[in-house]
Amino acid sequence: MGSGRVSLQRRKEYESEMAFFRAWMQQTVESLGFSPGSRSWCYLFEDAHIITKGDFTKATKWLADARKSFDSDGKPLIPRRFVAKDDARQMTGADVYDKEKTARDYINSEIRDMQARARQWWPASFWKYQHSYPILWTEKADLVKLFEPAMHPAIKRFTGKGWADINSRANVVQEVVWARDNNLEPVILYCGDHDPAGVQISDMIRSNLRPIAEVLLAEQDIPMSYEFSRALYSMEGLEIVRFGLNTDFIEDNDLLWIDGLETSSGRDLNDPGHPDHNKPHVQQYLAEHGPRKVEANALITRPEAAQQLITDVLDQYIDADGVERWEAENREASKEATEKVEHLIKMLTFLDTQGWLYSGHKLEAAAEIHRAKTLPSGPEIDV
Repeated sequence: MGSGRVSLQRRKEYESEMAFFRAWMQQTVESLGFSPGSRSWCYLFEDAHIITKGDFTKATKWLADARKSFDSDGKPLIPRRFVAKDDARQMTGADVYDKEKTARDYINSEIRDMQARARQWWPASFWKYQHSYPILWTEKADLVKLFEPAMHPAIKRFTGKGWADINSRANVVQEVVWARDNNLEPVILYCGDHDPAGVQISDMIRSNLRPIAEVLLAEQDIPMSYEFSRALYSMEGLEIVRFGLNTDFIEDNDLLWIDGLETSSGRDLNDPGHPDHNKPHVQQYLAEHGPRKVEANALITRPEAAQQLITDVLDQYIDADGVERWEAENREASKEATEKVEHLIKMLTFLDTQGWLYSGHKLEAAAEIHRAKTLPSGPEIDV
């Protein structure tokens, strides 16, 4: 609204503009299927020609301020739900209790849930008919959200945010070990920033995982031969594929290049005074691409291209015929379970019509009468 005293007319104009802006943000959220983080919103603003790349820092601060400011009706200028929460600062804890007020309501609810679970019973693992075990490793959390609609839920994915911490790396190693132990070939699919560190990180993943694998191997206490253990925990033969962001994809989809190679220290890698300026990977990057970069968040402006990107790479590792066999086996199992539950419900309905189901002493008496014919032999059964 500008600085200094704001006229009533200008305030009304501003709030009218914000109403249109909120509608655009809501439409964007609904189109994406999730709320982007602040940095990703900057790319969406830039792609919509609302700001330029030089306004990112100011736009991020404005987003935070607008979520704490109110219009004349007392409503936030921008709803908090439009911007993704930082999971690292998310409040946890929950009061868990059953909502049914009576035992009969609770039992009926459990029966309905049992029906639903039977229809959804899929006992065969997705990996039963697969040969490869892809693991998605991304630089930014919003990339996972972008890719997920085109991914099967069984595919493990996580956000590295640069050099992943020890626990995250341990999780990756354990997934690699599990895959090999189940006769699957693990492969890490990495997508991150297009800058010197982002391009290098995919080459450094192996050395990043190796010491963690050695520690986990030393800690494991399951009986197996030394050779077999080394094969499971070895990172040398692990396939690592960097599928983005790459120059061709950036140019084909007209993603935003940002001038400069500023690092977390606030200094620019293009500055000869930067301690990493003369490192081979930095010099090679500068020679090929110049002092500019593309952050992985830029994909937020091209959701369809992002999903096609992950689809293309997964098609190389997911066996489509194996997926069909997995679905067929589980559909048959689900059908069988549903039939068994329907039989059980018919029996419970009969017990209820006789007044036995919710009467403990009547049910016990009925069980005593029919015990020899209806219950299996063996130790005393708690009816």
